[in-house]
Amino acid sequence: MSLVNTVTRHRTLKAVAEDGIFIAYEDLGRGEPLVLLHGATETSESWHEAGYVDRLLRRGRRLILIDCRGHGRSGKPYDPIAYSDRRRAADVVAVLDRAGVRNAALMGHSMGGVVALAAAVYHPDRISALVVNGAHPFAEDITFLRTTLKNDFEAWVGLLTQLAPGLSQAACRRIRANDIAAVQASLATDRLDFSATFAELGIPVLAISGTLDPRCQSVRNFAELAGGEFLALPGKNHVTALLDVETVAPVVDSFLERVGVQKTRQGG
Repeated sequence: MSLVNTVTRHRTLKAVAEDGIFIAYEDLGRGEPLVLLHGATETSESWHEAGYVDRLLRRGRRLILIDCRGHGRSGKPYDPIAYSDRRRAADVVAVLDRAGVRNAALMGHSMGGVVALAAAVYHPDRISALVVNGAHPFAEDITFLRTTLKNDFEAWVGLLTQLAPGLSQAACRRIRANDIAAVQASLATDRLDFSATFAELGIPVLAISGTLDPRCQSVRNFAELAGGEFLALPGKNHVTALLDVETVAPVVDSFLERVGVQKTRQGG
């Protein structure tokens, strides 16, 4: 399944992060809040194009779509320190505070999944559930990403279109519209291991991975560590696992429904 080429524009809101960076977001629908966090070099519009927004809004959810720092309409600092796990986790909380939301479920893909996991580690009282696609909390060397994005976005776009030949021209334009210096700063540091926290955190987890994604085993291991659920997508890679909305969206919706019922029974 490919991204479509049309996007419905919605009003952009802004929160101010703890270090003064503006974080852009959209706030759509009513119901239990679900925060959507995109992958590296993408924006919140990717959730619209893939079809998640329409599907989840129809299921009666309130969706908060964040442009992660360094991307889209959010601020773009050039200092690698600005992209620490702690600061990116704080961005999520800043948006929740601005939106008047006490706690919410988070769903993230790739980099966005790592941000969601960091938010759960640093602010567990604000996170009701986690859905991560192609992401895990173990240490990871991202030299390959730094090398691919060393000069511009062309090698990266070429790689993505190999993984997902149906990738839309709109998605390619969004990627090329990034600030290369900001993206490079966001990738300057390898990802640290903060997995131990999840053994006792108790936040419901749904971990998703395509079986062709090199991260698949790590994502599975994370689900086991967290006592969560794991959805394997046969024949899907890191990109097409996100684009398989026909499979993923119903599973996410069912998971969040169960989490909500359990919370109600526990008096939460």
